[in-house]
Amino acid sequence: MISLIALVLKNFLKYFISLAVINAFFSCSDDSPAPPPISNPASSKNTKDAAPQEIRSSLDFPTVYVEELDQTQEFYKEQHETSFSYVPNKNWFSYTAQKNGILTKILLFGKPNFQPSDHYGDSMHGFVREGNPDKGPKYGEWELSRDDIVNQLSAQGLNNREAGWITIRMRGEIPQELGQTYFLVCEKVTGGKPWFGAFAFGEGNPYKPGKFWLHPEHDLVFRTYVGKTPNQVASEQKNQKIAKDLGIEQKSNLPLNPTDRPTSQTPPNQIIAQQREPVTEENEPVQKQIIEDPQPIEPKVIEAEEKPDLQVEKLILIQPPSDEGSDINNTKGKNSLFNRLFNRQ
Repeated sequence: MISLIALVLKNFLKYFISLAVINAFFSCSDDSPAPPPISNPASSKNTKDAAPQEIRSSLDFPTVYVEELDQTQEFYKEQHETSFSYVPNKNWFSYTAQKNGILTKILLFGKPNFQPSDHYGDSMHGFVREGNPDKGPKYGEWELSRDDIVNQLSAQGLNNREAGWITIRMRGEIPQELGQTYFLVCEKVTGGKPWFGAFAFGEGNPYKPGKFWLHPEHDLVFRTYVGKTPNQVASEQKNQKIAKDLGIEQKSNLPLNPTDRPTSQTPPNQIIAQQREPVTEENEPVQKQIIEDPQPIEPKVIEAEEKPDLQVEKLILIQPPSDEGSDINNTKGKNSLFNRLFNRQ
């Protein structure tokens, strides 16, 4: 009996010691610093800090394999310029895509605004919307500065006051769907000013599938370019082969020369009046002749034709001394100039 009690006490002692060791271990772990939380990729996308980083990483220049001209409007009015503002209803122009793909760039025809200026800023920034300039789906972003415009015109051999093609490159993959209307929207003008740019536009609604904020029948001079991914190129090539087998002719937009100028809507006589030099005392008569007389060469031609007659009259007046007096003038054949000079009979 005593041996049995001793065995129980021995086992109980071992069990008690084990419990004490375990308790001490857990009590020490409570005082240790907590391990760093494991980041959850799914939850990190919803944090405020992660969202801008994701947008910036995707808004790079798109990678495309083929770039094609899509829409173009190339009629403009001489000495007519307009600008973009960041104010709603004064900050967009629209076009309707005719190709599927990704918008890579938009070209505008214009020149840099004056600097310094109380009205024009240093740059403008914006994005593209689909269907509506205020509420449509928002895609990508773009920016254009006055320095960009000056450098681009200089590369074309133009000075700051000459108009030329200005390229706006798009960031992000901006989808282009055939038949869908898109809006280039200006969101911000830097420098604390309300306007940016001096861009040419045409009157009389020269581009019916789009418009400019200034007036329903005014359209900017522009070109849009669409890029193709490998899958889109393969799909179009397949469709072209099918069309060729069926004998269907397909029209394609040929690439335009970047230096080709748009077409002026102003009559030639008005262009001369608008582009003439400032009138001074020296060149005022010349300027009036250019405007009032569209064919200034005609009077010179008439004077050249009349010179031989004037010379003949002078030859007739040169006569040798003669006693016959007025009888010479009354005779015809015999008293010609040759007979009067050489016939002494």
